[in-house]
Amino acid sequence: MSRDRMAQAFADFDRIQQLVERAATRLLRVLDLPSWLDPEDVMQEGFRIVCEAVERWDPERARFTTYLYLHLDLFLRRAILRRLRGHAECPLWEEEEESGDGIHETVEAREELEALQRALQCLKEEMPLAFAVVVRYFGLEGHAPCAITKIERQLGLTRGEGQGWLQRGLDRLRSLLQERDGEGKGG
Repeated sequence: MSRDRMAQAFADFDRIQQLVERAATRLLRVLDLPSWLDPEDVMQEGFRIVCEAVERWDPERARFTTYLYLHLDLFLRRAILRRLRGHAECPLWEEEEESGDGIHETVEAREELEALQRALQCLKEEMPLAFAVVVRYFGLEGHAPCAITKIERQLGLTRGEGQGWLQRGLDRLRSLLQERDGEGKGG
C-alpha cells in the first residue's frame, strides 16, 4: 500500500477514533456481552479492523470515514463472534474449575444447549430456508459466519429477503424456546 493512500485514509484520525468508539459503544450496549469480554478489547479490535480496512478501501468511491462507518459494525460483530466462539470451545470442566461455580450451572448450560439444538431441528423441519439463513449468519452447522448479503447470494434470495428470513427464523426459535420454558415451569 502506498504511503499516500495510508496518509489519505488517516488524515482525519480524530474522526476515525470517534467512529470506532461510537461503533464499539453501540455494540456493547446492544449486544449482551459476557463479563469476561473487556470493552477495551473491543475498542482495540476496532482499531485493528481500521488498519485492515485501509487495504480494501477505494478512495475513488468514498471517503475513508464513510467506508469505515458502513463496515465497522459488521467487522466488530464478526470479531466478537470469533472471540466468543473461541471461549465457548473451552471444555466445560475447565470452565467450571475457572469459575468456581458448581455443577448446577454446567448442567443448566448443557440443558440450554440441548434445548437450542432441538429448537434448531424444529426450525429446520418447519422453515428450511429460515434455518439455512440462521445457521449461515451465526456460523452453525459447519458454516463460517456470513453477512446477510453473502447469504442472499448463496441462497439465490433477493436483496432484503435474507434479513426477513433471519428475523422469522429468530422469532420462531425464540417462541420454541419460550414454549419449552413454559412447559418446564408448568410441569
